[in-house]
Amino acid sequence: MRPRRLLFALAVMATTVLTIVSTGAETSPAWLAPLRPDATRLLKAATADDFAWRRLAELTDTFGHRLSGSENMQRASKWVVGRMIADGLENVRTEPVMVPRWVRGRESAEIVQPASHGIDILGLGGSVPTPPTGIEAEVIPISSFDELRLRQSDVRGRIVLFNVPFSNYSETVTYRTGGARTASLYGAVAVLVRSIGPVGLRTTHTGSVVYSSDQRPIPAAAISAEDANRIVRLTQGG
Repeated sequence: MRPRRLLFALAVMATTVLTIVSTGAETSPAWLAPLRPDATRLLKAATADDFAWRRLAELTDTFGHRLSGSENMQRASKWVVGRMIADGLENVRTEPVMVPRWVRGRESAEIVQPASHGIDILGLGGSVPTPPTGIEAEVIPISSFDELRLRQSDVRGRIVLFNVPFSNYSETVTYRTGGARTASLYGAVAVLVRSIGPVGLRTTHTGSVVYSSDQRPIPAAAISAEDANRIVRLTQGG
């Protein structure tokens, strides 16, 4: 029986999207103590009513996604300035800055053997594009970076699927940000990442991918947990 193959097509323009992850410490640092009274006062004021939520809803309903450098971001920035002035804030101004810009193109993925089956897919922010005709290659599911290193001889020329069940964000997100960079070292042609979140109606979670300047970047995209599970079952079935 011929191995299952996955056709992976992604059309995007290259740029960078930043993700910042913050985790709390078990004990508070000493410098935080003097700030607690002011922080407590601000938190109390911010949660006294639903004004912040209503303002946020107005922003997101009106402008939708606001990737850096996008038209929506520019429009939202002008709107925020107008609202702050109307709220009576003083010295409201904008400053010119250089920001990265990434434009999402058309994306598609499909299992082409043993039978056609569409895969929900979202390219990771900053991903390089595939060739115009896409990439077709065998898929190799991988459950950890340790397994990737152990099976590095099997990775060359294949699409690596990082099928890592969600535990918590800080632990699992490393496969999204660093999966393509690591798989590229061993000759993979593309990377799919099980969405960083629990199983949920074939929901795909995008985010950023981080490349190294000294190695070949490969396309990277997120697929749903359900589709990742299907690919693994097909692979295990031979």
